[in-house]
Amino acid sequence: MPVTSPLTRWAALVAGFMLAHQVAAKAVRDSFFLTVFPATSLPSMVMAAAVVSIAAVPIYSRLLARYGPNRLVPAGFLLSAAAHVVEWTQPALTPVLTIVIYLHLAGLGALLLSGFWSLAAETFDPITARRQYGRIAAAGTLGGIAGGAAAERLAAWLPPSSLLLFLATLHAVCGVILVLRRVDAARRGEEDDAPAPTLGLGALRLAPQLKPLALLVLLGTASAAVLDYIFKAQAADHYDGGDLLRYLAMFYAVTQTLTFLAQTFITNRALTRRGIGDTVSTLPLGVGLGSIAALFVPALPLFATARGLELVIRGSLFRSSYELLFTPMGPVAKRRAKAFLDVACDRAGDAVGAGMVQLALAIAPAFLVSSLLGVVLGMAAVALWASRRLNTFYARQVERRLVDHAEHTFDDADVTGWATRPLVPPISGHAPEATPRPADPPILDASTRLFLTLRSGNRAEVIRALAAGGPFEAAHVAHIITLLAWDDVRDDAQAALIKAGPTHTGLLVDHLLAPDVAFAVRRRLPPVLAHLPSPRALDGLLAGLDDARFEVRYRCSRAIDAIVADRPDLPIDRARVFAAIARELAVPLSVATSYTVIDGDDPADSADRHGFVGPNVDYVFSLLAAVLPREPLKAAHRAVSSDDRLLRGLALDYLDGVLPDDLRGPFRAILDIDAAHARPAQAVTASDDDARGQSDSPRRTTPASDPH
Repeated sequence: MPVTSPLTRWAALVAGFMLAHQVAAKAVRDSFFLTVFPATSLPSMVMAAAVVSIAAVPIYSRLLARYGPNRLVPAGFLLSAAAHVVEWTQPALTPVLTIVIYLHLAGLGALLLSGFWSLAAETFDPITARRQYGRIAAAGTLGGIAGGAAAERLAAWLPPSSLLLFLATLHAVCGVILVLRRVDAARRGEEDDAPAPTLGLGALRLAPQLKPLALLVLLGTASAAVLDYIFKAQAADHYDGGDLLRYLAMFYAVTQTLTFLAQTFITNRALTRRGIGDTVSTLPLGVGLGSIAALFVPALPLFATARGLELVIRGSLFRSSYELLFTPMGPVAKRRAKAFLDVACDRAGDAVGAGMVQLALAIAPAFLVSSLLGVVLGMAAVALWASRRLNTFYARQVERRLVDHAEHTFDDADVTGWATRPLVPPISGHAPEATPRPADPPILDASTRLFLTLRSGNRAEVIRALAAGGPFEAAHVAHIITLLAWDDVRDDAQAALIKAGPTHTGLLVDHLLAPDVAFAVRRRLPPVLAHLPSPRALDGLLAGLDDARFEVRYRCSRAIDAIVADRPDLPIDRARVFAAIARELAVPLSVATSYTVIDGDDPADSADRHGFVGPNVDYVFSLLAAVLPREPLKAAHRAVSSDDRLLRGLALDYLDGVLPDDLRGPFRAILDIDAAHARPAQAVTASDDDARGQSDSPRRTTPASDPH
């Protein structure tokens, strides 16, 4: 697993040892508890651990505010290691010691996990985080695999209590790495210990946009707690003592292996193609599918599968996408949100899940498993609904952070370095005050510098920034889209959008379909989408066929033609295409034959333009080629553009045989008009009066040369 910087290296190392501890600790915690207590006591213990964790949040927030994560997180790891050593020195595994170990691992472990990711989120910018989080998570998963396998072997070779020393070693290594990293950062002047605000339920009042995310975390953890109880209760019925410890250790090692495979081969691809919100939603979707399977076959292998599926998705797809949601936030908001969600909401979800188990044990013990799985399905459905709102949440965070930063940069005298001087001269007899030295200009991050360059209006700088190829975030792409209206940079803007488009196709489509976006922008977006063949792009271009301006519809038809030629496997709605053709053919011939194309044709378009056919005929043929056999349609297109009567007759005969009845007559009428007039197809800069019977006067559009 390659790493590209010292920061990534230390984060990957800590993640590996931290996850090794987490996986081995789960096996130790659960086997110790189920050895001393019956499985029916597990929900009560989970609820107690949740209460302790939630109660620790205010203390944690005050310590974080005073010392910052750079000091607090390493100290927490070292404290945890010392506690493990004290637990190992105890002579016997008593009920009290078992409870202490459980609370230690469930409570402090959650705080340290949240603290580590908070530290990582403040270390990496959003672009770097998107590239490196997958590597860090993969390193953590490899550590988890090693931790689970080591726990299983140690349980076979040594007394179970020896695993406490193993856990102590892992957390001690994490603490030492972070201490060394902090010392190195302080030596280079990079340490940032800005105080964090008080945490708690007030986080939702200060940031109401967190509500869907808080609901998702709470329901996801509650579902996991219920599945965890079902799995462990069944496992305790089949195994006991050392065998139970080995079984749980092997289970966690297998799930970590599958997590690593998912992290390596699926996660990055899902984030690129589907976005953060869709990737997060795989967790409730997987929980629902696993629960359905366990309902149909209520046996230990299926319970293990349902629980394992939740662990695999949570550790790969969910964890990587969930952590990316926080990268656009500022440090203060980030610490507030993560501590509230990762600790308070997560532990509250444990308490809710344990409470549901306790309730089911009390009122429906005979139908315990089926009733609990039904509850899990309901929670998964609600969590899936909440997760669908997270793409918008992330996009707004990115845009808000960039805009706020840019406005602050220009308005704040401390940042710009501008200083004001008094207009009134100093009073005689008093020495004038020295003019304060202007503050050093800020060191802007690369993302903000790129954003400001794109908005500068300097043609040379804008072209240079576009040619550099980014990386472009959502706010960058949104502004590059507006640059399509600037004739001097439109080609460069289109090239940049084609490069950035695979991760921002939805944003391009939204601008294409927005009627208030400049006409020059809308007519220049379809050629970009033509280079981004995907179901989302194809669907957006089909919707663009409803645009009020003919050239936008024309460009959409050409782009649809190009996508279908490149990706014939993509499904296309034939009825929708034929409806668009029918609407175009219903336009009065006097209007349809006067269409012109302002921007002219691309070379690829010109290949099909011969003789006297107009752009309205090209439009229809482009759409027909998307739903009818392509090669014959292209040949017919060339033939009807020819002055060879034989070829033209053959083409018309072919069209009569393949066109639906309601399209055959109107299309023949247009072809006959074109043949009679023999009008050359050339571009002029005249208005394309709307073909829908609207005003005959040209519409007022934004000047094509205006970049804004």
